Amino acid sequence: VYNPERDVFMQYRRPSVNGHEIRRVAYSESKDLISWTQPAVIIRPDELDPPMLYGMAVSRYQGLYLGLLQMFYFDEHVRLPKSHQIDVELAWSRDGIRWERHPQRPIFLECGLIPSYDWGMVLAWNDIIEHNDRLYIYYTGDPWLHDTSVGWPMPTHLSLATLRKDGFVSLDSVGGRDGYMLTKPLECPTGKLHLNARTTSDGFIKVAIRRGDGADDGEWLPEWNYDQNVPTSG
Repeated sequence: VYNPERDVFMQYRRPSVNGHEIRRVAYSESKDLISWTQPAVIIRPDELDPPMLYGMAVSRYQGLYLGLLQMFYFDEHVRLPKSHQIDVELAWSRDGIRWERHPQRPIFLECGLIPSYDWGMVLAWNDIIEHNDRLYIYYTGDPWLHDTSVGWPMPTHLSLATLRKDGFVSLDSVGGRDGYMLTKPLECPTGKLHLNARTTSDGFIKVAIRRGDGADDGEWLPEWNYDQNVPTSG
């Protein structure tokens, strides 16, 4: 993946040696695609993860780097739920080296149900493609487990997943109840505030502004509360 800020190519791979046979994600970089730095581990599986991280496809998106992290559910000593399957979590980074993940580790791209074409493994590829108001993510879908006993070669599928633009994460009002969200403090440049949202047929969204400048934080700004806002729906 090319990093224009630093003018380097970034490579995501497994480390040269898998410590205790645990697969992890390592990082190397190069100025010329010939000489590369020594691989350094940047993401390790922890107590919230399956035992191994199979790999990570990285894409540059809107000034960030998004990682489609492949979770490998395999332990030679214990049979796990989803044993020998691979699915995908989402990771993100501002520099391509220090990565963050959602604290609850939701699955971003999950396997299908048996006997669908991708019930065994989904392996996402690099490049998240913007097309109108949708995002395209190509992946390999496999109807078999990552298990040497299945025999090779096995059928595989070129697959496409789509989602709404910027739709990686959302907040939802559950069960028809009112929902509220308070952002971190934001500077207010000139221009418009864009809201990426969808409501039910009888639902609506209102926006209000509260102080966040260090003085009387949280206080309502006069004439910028919910009563002055026109509801948004649709």
